[in-house]
Parts: sequence; C-alpha cells; structure tokens
Amino acid sequence: MSGIFDFIGSIIKIAIYAAIILAVMALFGYNQLRALSEAVKAAFSNIGVTARKQVSLTNQLIEAVKGYADTEKFVHLKISDDISAANIAQIQQQSHSMVSAINGLAQRYPDLKSSQQYNTLMEAIYNVENDLERQRERFNEAARAYNTKRTSIPHVFYAAALGFRNAPYLELHNDEPQDMGMLNTMNNDDGERVKQMLGAVGSQTATVLRTVSNKAVEHGKVAMTAAQTRMKQQQVMEYSYLDQDRNPQGPVSLDALLQLQAEGKVTTETPVMPLGGRVWAPLGTVINPGPAS
Repeated sequence: MSGIFDFIGSIIKIAIYAAIILAVMALFGYNQLRALSEAVKAAFSNIGVTARKQVSLTNQLIEAVKGYADTEKFVHLKISDDISAANIAQIQQQSHSMVSAINGLAQRYPDLKSSQQYNTLMEAIYNVENDLERQRERFNEAARAYNTKRTSIPHVFYAAALGFRNAPYLELHNDEPQDMGMLNTMNNDDGERVKQMLGAVGSQTATVLRTVSNKAVEHGKVAMTAAQTRMKQQQVMEYSYLDQDRNPQGPVSLDALLQLQAEGKVTTETPVMPLGGRVWAPLGTVINPGPAS
C-alpha cells in the first residue's frame, strides 16, 4: 500500500517541478524576446527620425529654388506622425523625384547650381539617404536576430501566445505593400499576456494535481478494497499446517491459526497451505501478504 502512495507522491512532485520549470523558462524567454523586440522597435524608430530629416531637408531645398521658372510644381513633402514602411517608401520616391527635378532645374540655371545653399542642401540630402540605407540594414539585422530567437526552441512554443509576431524585413524601394507584422502592435504592453499565460500554467498545474490526487484516492480505494477482499477470503479459507513434528494438521480457519500463534503452538515460520493448494508457505506470508500486483 505504501509503495502505491510513494509512487503517486513522486508523480505529484514531478508535476510541480515541471510547472515551475515551465514558468521560469517562460519568464526568462519573455525577457529575451522583449529585449530583442525593443531593439527592432528602436531601429525602426531611428529610420523614422532620419526619414523626417530627409523630408525637412527636401522642403528646405524646395524653398531655396523658389523664384525660378516652373517651381510652382514643387510641392512640400509631408510625413505622417504614425510612421510606417509605406510612409517611408513613399517619402523615398517623392524625395528622389523632387531632388531629380530640382537638379535638372539647376542645370539650366548656373547661378542656382553654384549656390552654396543649394550645394549644402544637396550634400545633406545625399548623406541622409546614405544614413537611411545604413539604418535599414541595421533594422534588418535586428529583425533577423529577433526572428531567429523567436523561432528557436523553446521560444517557438510560447512566443505567439505572448504576442511576439514575426518581424518583417524592410525594403525602401519596394513598390509592393509590406506587412510590418509585429511593428503594428509594437507599442502594446504585453505584460498582461504574461500574467494570462502564467495564470494558465497555474490553472493547468492545479488541474494536473487534482487529477493526480483523484487518481491517488481512486488507487487507494482499489488497493483497500482488494486488501479487504483478500482478508475476507483468507478468513473464510481453511488451511492445513505442519506441527512441530512436521505432521499435517487441520484444516482450520485463519482465525484458528492466529489463536494457535497466540498460544505459541505455531509461528510465522510454520508452513501452511490453503485447502486444495499444493504449495506450503510460511504463516507470516498469509498474515502479512505483500502488495498486490
């Protein structure tokens, strides 16, 4: 009986340890994914800052060429406060078109082409475009590191549940719409998701413990019933036994054998055999049988 309960107790301990390990892994993994996702967010934010600088410089260039012929077609660029990949790609196209048109205008007006303000703005725009490309590469590297960690074991099992979506790779000169995936929900606080997940783990652990406990009670009842049934059978069953001279005696009931033991006429080593049986066994094995298999 004690062996069964020891086994069930071991199962309960394993379930508790497994729940603790899972919770620790989830918390540690969350911190790693959160740090990498923040790096992606920061890289994209830097791109937005540089894109706004590009818009500002391009608009300054438009102001600088006012007064020359055909400048009424030059319209100031605008950028949305809610920066996105589509906004940045659109800014790139509009800025390139505007700068190319103004450069063509400068070819017709030598004084504009030689203007210090014009050349300073053109150089600044060129440098900003190079900065934007470098920042795009840094963003894609941060996205690659994040995606690699997100899809590795064990993070792949709970990343989606915590709201960590796949990070896209940014292409500034891509005419096709880009699904920015995780970046669209980057500002969301997913701490509540962690609480929900840990709550679910706790609930599942409690369910496992309840199930194991119910099984323990069920097995205990079965073992107790089996023991009681065997005891009743032994009490009803009659046994032959060998006396001190090794002569068969009986048959007698188990109660009678216990009385003889109390009187010192038999011991736990006295051979006994149930009526109709063929094998002698010590009385002790009948009184205290081992666990039922």
